[in-house]
Amino acid sequence: MSKITFRADDDLVAAVEDLDESKSEVMREALRAYLDEHGSSDVGGAESLDAVVAERVDELVDERLGSRRAPARDVNVNISVESAEGLRATEGRERESRPATDGRREPAGRGGEQACAQCGEAVSDDHVYCPNCGEKASRRVFCECGDEVRADWAFCPHCGRRTASANALDR
Repeated sequence: MSKITFRADDDLVAAVEDLDESKSEVMREALRAYLDEHGSSDVGGAESLDAVVAERVDELVDERLGSRRAPARDVNVNISVESAEGLRATEGRERESRPATDGRREPAGRGGEQACAQCGEAVSDDHVYCPNCGEKASRRVFCECGDEVRADWAFCPHCGRRTASANALDR
């Protein structure tokens, strides 16, 4: 037989001592009555507790990660194809090498627009940067303060800073 220790307040201990039976016998009967009344369904308590904890952890993880998951987004891809008019392909003929350019080109037939060197998106002349990818699209020069300066100016008229072209002008 196993031993169980009970802790009780002084009033309960005095009431148990007043009974004719031993304290151990009174406590065994009280424990049996309690278990019979409430049933022994708590025998698998450890397993059910693990299941409850696992379920709650799953809920919390889903709550936290659910807000971080971004909804699926559409991807837009722009492809610019220039016409192949006037091009002739001949087998066995080597390609002529052209001088390297800085990647900016002005397609024929488009007034006021050029193609972005990075993504190929059409960029109008009034844009400094490509609205699609952010690549610099113009050859305009800007001061650190944000004002546009001409290439032949040595100083910014807005803030008075010396421009990058000032060193070349001094020579």
